[in-house]
Amino acid sequence: MSLLTDGTGMHADLLRLRVLILRMTWRDISSRYKGSVLGVFWSFISPLLTLALYTFLFSYVFKARWNEQSSGLSNYALILFAGLIVHGFLSDVLIRACSVVRAQSNLVKKVVFPLHALPAVVVFSVAFQMVVSLVVLIALQLVLNGHLTMAALALPLLLLPLIFIGLGVAWLLGALGVYLQDLGQVIGLVSTALMFSAPILYPIQALPEVVQPWLLLNPLTFFVEQLRAILLFGGSPDWFGLLIYFIVSGLTLVLGWWVFERTKKGFADVL
Repeated sequence: MSLLTDGTGMHADLLRLRVLILRMTWRDISSRYKGSVLGVFWSFISPLLTLALYTFLFSYVFKARWNEQSSGLSNYALILFAGLIVHGFLSDVLIRACSVVRAQSNLVKKVVFPLHALPAVVVFSVAFQMVVSLVVLIALQLVLNGHLTMAALALPLLLLPLIFIGLGVAWLLGALGVYLQDLGQVIGLVSTALMFSAPILYPIQALPEVVQPWLLLNPLTFFVEQLRAILLFGGSPDWFGLLIYFIVSGLTLVLGWWVFERTKKGFADVL
């Protein structure tokens, strides 16, 4: 079957499995904090503590500044935190997806269980933490700088292709992780490389102009730059860039599903 046919089947299956995926996602989120006193509230407390640490270190200890234009609009900690939110989402998806099917080998041998749901649960569980961190970022932006522009309304449109990419990559790595046990070690290095080759710890303008276009090959670069633009700097979304990334994310989504669909029949034999 073609990718187009698989794409149609993918949408039908995801609609059919939406209740199962949501239930398993909530169970996955709850299991992280099972037994703790504050439970799921830790998902709010953790980014708050992280941001407080960044604020103290970079604003008061190192007295870091992003650049002359943004120094009066937002501090270094908020800008850094925005980049780390995007990287944290994709990094967690990459690392968890490699072993998600192998870790649930008991479900693989159940013919009636929809294995596509397993990588999807990883993505939506990680996306929950990303959304919580974004709420914290927005709240701190309002407290520290006192404003958001209308451009912030474009945030859902920015997150959607990022989640599509996460789903596609999760299905791809979930399938490959069954056959390649060393994949997790490689992905750890890839996650680190993605972080340092995107403008997360430094402004893209700090690099020579000849190098800057190459950073766009990193899937994090566009999302990091746009998130800062619409939430922190009051800029307008890059609508053309967003259209390109919707196309790329859609292709990634269908490709990941296609690879998972083609390889899942051999999972039981390997596991």
